[in-house]
Amino acid sequence: MTAEFGPYIQMRKLAQQMAIQYQKDPDIDLTPLLAHFMDEVEVNVASDRFDHSGFMEKIRGPLKIDAEVTLDHRRKEFLKAVAEALQERIHQEIETPTISA
Repeated sequence: MTAEFGPYIQMRKLAQQMAIQYQKDPDIDLTPLLAHFMDEVEVNVASDRFDHSGFMEKIRGPLKIDAEVTLDHRRKEFLKAVAEALQERIHQEIETPTISA
C-alpha cells in the first residue's frame, strides 16, 4: 500500500467519524468508544509486520492537530483522547518492540 492510501488514512477517517458520533450524542461514554477505536488499531498492528510506530504516528499527528482546532468540546475531547492513547501505545511499542521471525 502506498503512503497516500495507507491503512492509517482509514483509521483517521474512523476516528473522525467516531468523534462526530461522540459530539452529537451526549449519552455516548468516552471510555468504551476510545477502547473500540484502540481495538481497531491493535487489529491493524497485529495483522502484519511493518513500522507500527510510524503507522500510529501517521494517525496521531493529524488527529492531534484536528483536536487543537476543533471548537466543539466533546469532539475535541474524543480526538485528544485518541491522540493520547495512540501516544501511549507508540511508547509501549518502542519500549517492547515485537520480535520478528
